[in-house]
Amino acid sequence: MSEYVYRVHPAINFARVGNSEEYYIAPETMAGLPIEGNDTVTGGLPINPDTEKFITSKDLRDRNGALKRQAARFRIFLYPKRDKEVYPNGEGVEIKIGSCIDGRTVTDIVWTVHVANKKANSYVLENPNLAPHESVIDGYKYGNLPPLRNLNEGADPQNASRIRKLTIDPGPRTIKGSYTGMVRFDKQTIATFAENGTITPILNYPKSFPDDSFSKLYSPRGPIDTLGELKTDEQGRLLVLPGYGRACSWYASDNTPYPLSEDVDNDGWFDDTSDGPVSAVIVFDDDSTAEVHGAWVVATDPAYAPQILNVVSLWDDIYDSWVRKLKLSPEIFKNRFQENYKPSFSDQIFPIFRAASLIRWNTNLPKIAVRAHNAVGKIQATDDPATTILAGLGYIRNPNMEAQQSVGAPLMPLSLGDQGQAFLSPTLTQYFFLSQWDRNHYEQESSPTLGPGEYLDRAVLVNCLGGRFSPGIDMTFIVREPEIYINNWKTSGTGPFRIHPKRLDYKRVQASQPFLTEGYVPLHSPPDGLEPGDTSKFMALPWHTDYNSCATHPTSPTTRNSSTLYWSWPAQRPVAVYVANEVDNGELGPQRYSVRGHGTHSNNPADQGRYQQNIDIVKNWPRIGIVMQGSAIVDKNGTPYNPDFYLEAEGLLDDPEVQPWPINATE
Repeated sequence: MSEYVYRVHPAINFARVGNSEEYYIAPETMAGLPIEGNDTVTGGLPINPDTEKFITSKDLRDRNGALKRQAARFRIFLYPKRDKEVYPNGEGVEIKIGSCIDGRTVTDIVWTVHVANKKANSYVLENPNLAPHESVIDGYKYGNLPPLRNLNEGADPQNASRIRKLTIDPGPRTIKGSYTGMVRFDKQTIATFAENGTITPILNYPKSFPDDSFSKLYSPRGPIDTLGELKTDEQGRLLVLPGYGRACSWYASDNTPYPLSEDVDNDGWFDDTSDGPVSAVIVFDDDSTAEVHGAWVVATDPAYAPQILNVVSLWDDIYDSWVRKLKLSPEIFKNRFQENYKPSFSDQIFPIFRAASLIRWNTNLPKIAVRAHNAVGKIQATDDPATTILAGLGYIRNPNMEAQQSVGAPLMPLSLGDQGQAFLSPTLTQYFFLSQWDRNHYEQESSPTLGPGEYLDRAVLVNCLGGRFSPGIDMTFIVREPEIYINNWKTSGTGPFRIHPKRLDYKRVQASQPFLTEGYVPLHSPPDGLEPGDTSKFMALPWHTDYNSCATHPTSPTTRNSSTLYWSWPAQRPVAVYVANEVDNGELGPQRYSVRGHGTHSNNPADQGRYQQNIDIVKNWPRIGIVMQGSAIVDKNGTPYNPDFYLEAEGLLDDPEVQPWPINATE
């Protein structure tokens, strides 16, 4: 029996769409946070695949001006086998082609990935049956289900005809780490899977793309004929490239495309985002093989501000669920939070402060608020909490107090909350850490030692949106549900944070029947795991309309300050930005809306900073600029900008400056 276990890291990783054939690699450092040994840039920058260095603004677009895609990179790490896992374990050695393990040499790594898009066969996210202050998950409780999308195509989401018509499924693809070519998730490429390290074709796999069921499609930026590609590098690591950010509609009974009239749930539309399991088999020089605990890939929106840290990141939401519900760290939570636990300032407290200071670069805060946010970001481990601007946590919204969920300024964050929750709060675990800090019960210098694979798990999730799951950008409310994860992580060898994949028996494929089913339904599905497409289906359809709408809003449900406009996802979806080429002699220019130009104008402040017709975001999303740290932006003379600035680079939109917050909506 092997003395080791092998795991793919990151456990969950994100590819991001672009309209270019070219790509860079997803960030492997934490957004906005210091990088050890690098005083020039903060974390969150993507990686140039040719140099392995951080990209600059010159790498964002190809020579034709198209926005490059972001590839999700996966690696394999070896761990000693233990009877009972702890987190973090601080261990892990990367395994590459050529690695030697107990006298055996790794000659190849065989990767299998299966992504799909099930959005059109899923349930609506803006559930009209919910009562005020109910969350999205409440719509699935007690045997209830939200209404289905695309009811005109049938009322049974398990119906084979409906599944095939409304699911984009290219089937699985396998690639060897030693292969120098590319394997595509398109209709022409044969579906394959790995069996004991041998690639097996599935000639009769029932692939489904939009044009298989709809002869006439409206495709503003081209047809959805692929969900991306697979590549590997010289070490045998896997790169998963996403689709091209396309959306298409079939035609309604009046022979016109379906309208894009909703922010989240648009019937009659597809997009080319996706998700699914990643698995691997290690092949040795003696022809033996080793199975690897797999991972999950999600293809989603572009990262328009990769170095801006969310106050509540996807990591914070997932970590909170694992701490409180899956026994990740009993020293922190065991039936209740442990008052003797001392959080690490640098690891568990400072990121919250840093996020608050960074978000000002993506929002139109007045100068007094900018100074306050800057002051929060300057709090140090050695400061007495009682002497700081956050003394007593009086400005932090307490998630334990329901009454505060409807109170806006001066409570922070100044972002809106989930559906049914007016404002965003820190997670319960974050607030516990803050409370410990506030009473001077924290560690100034120590931080948990993460192994290299564990670090990747965290870094990738830190770079994604948490909190405002209405529905969000990367993943959504289901990440809080323990049922989607491998729960026996301590004894199964998987370690934490892994989505539980359904076992897919490709030998049972029938050309006449869709291979995938309706899949995971929260609080309803048997515990047999998730299929390809089962996480992205809970996102907006198409993603473009939700991104467009989430600039500023009144609160929902309404509050006593309902005329004041607040932000949705300012770290992930910039609202107001400073443009790099408008910096003059080191001074910032005026702020401008991130989404601006022809088609965005409105006399109502509540509708500004977005396209007034949703179809325009489908056509123009690649033209939006990217907010980067000044030191990563190169001006026309080849000189970087001030590293204290976070500025929009390579934007192809233009418009007048914006008003400072608070903006009051008018009739």
